[in-house]
Amino acid sequence: MTEYLSEADPRWAKHSGEMGHYGAPEWGPEDLERATRFLAELAPQARQMLEYLLCNPGRRIHCTELVDMALGGPTAGAPAQRVAGVVGGMSKGHSNSGRRLPFYWWEAPEGSAGATYAVRPSVAAVFLAAQLGAA
Repeated sequence: MTEYLSEADPRWAKHSGEMGHYGAPEWGPEDLERATRFLAELAPQARQMLEYLLCNPGRRIHCTELVDMALGGPTAGAPAQRVAGVVGGMSKGHSNSGRRLPFYWWEAPEGSAGATYAVRPSVAAVFLAAQLGAA
């Protein structure tokens, strides 16, 4: 079942993110230039993953779907590990942005495998506007 979170859904505050997800402001409409720089500093697969999330604002997406649809399909290793490795390709853009990472993630429930990821609708709007401005 596909799960969408509205902008005000309380589950945004119950994410599993740690470093990179706290201590910095959320992305807002005033961050278009910052978002453009962030996108320019992403490693190629990190950009592919983020763009897939941006095209699905508010939708919680399982790591297997990210691997299959955004990262070119399975390779050696579990999808959760592959996505976690790709997130490392956001480190330069994140450290230079002064903002939290633009996505949220949630650990898999007990007894199941793989995390889910999502971008808040308001954050997706900032990044999609930045992409249009850079085009």
